[in-house]
Amino acid sequence: MTTRTYLAAAILLLAPLAAAAQATDWPASVVCSLGDVTICTAAGCHEAPIDTLEIPSLIRLDLKEGVIHAVTPDDLGRRSSFKVIEASETRIVMQGFENGRAFSAVLDEPGTLAISASTDGTTFSVFARCTNLRFITEAGK
Repeated sequence: MTTRTYLAAAILLLAPLAAAAQATDWPASVVCSLGDVTICTAAGCHEAPIDTLEIPSLIRLDLKEGVIHAVTPDDLGRRSSFKVIEASETRIVMQGFENGRAFSAVLDEPGTLAISASTDGTTFSVFARCTNLRFITEAGK
């Protein structure tokens, strides 16, 4: 192989890595599995199963449209809107407000989502693991 061939191969192999590092290359949708929740009041904090809050344990974040969709069968049709406050190469910060609750979320590039919400003297926080929706649909083929 010639030097030109090696150079072309190196560019083709490194191009996806360079593209992944750009803020505009976030996927259109990610699917996230929510873990246990921490609930805090003035009296203190405690952990509880995710179903304590009657929120879905599996969600899809539509990062282009600013919508959280419930994915679990019992919660289909539920959705919440959010605004992307800041997007960088490694993090997206989102905020929303509905039904008397304010919420904020931070999605990090490795696929970690941290969500916090507050209402009437109570705060809730939950962590989630996320993946690009495209990876899930391609795996099923």
